[in-house]
Amino acid sequence: MNMIATIRSADASESVFARLNALIASRPGSPDAARAEARQLISMAMADTWHADSLWGAADAFHAHFDFMMQSIDINGASDPNLGILRTRCRFYLEQVEALCQSMSQR
Repeated sequence: MNMIATIRSADASESVFARLNALIASRPGSPDAARAEARQLISMAMADTWHADSLWGAADAFHAHFDFMMQSIDINGASDPNLGILRTRCRFYLEQVEALCQSMSQR
């Protein structure tokens, strides 16, 4: 299974993933608010799927990397050059969550 396949869809979850991608790319005014929003958006995306271990694992990995990115912003500021790597990792795990949500909701 290709875990990082780009999924194109016209359903409501597309806007959730678009919002998460925008959140990854943004310079949040409040990293704590960004963390809470990311958790809420991932929960919304997962709401219509059955809860497989692989989905929860991908979601946990996304949150861990997103939290680390927010901590880096807190400590080093939004202009930290290492944020590019963290954003790439966040997008990788977000693509896994998106692909799993899409494949599970089609069953």
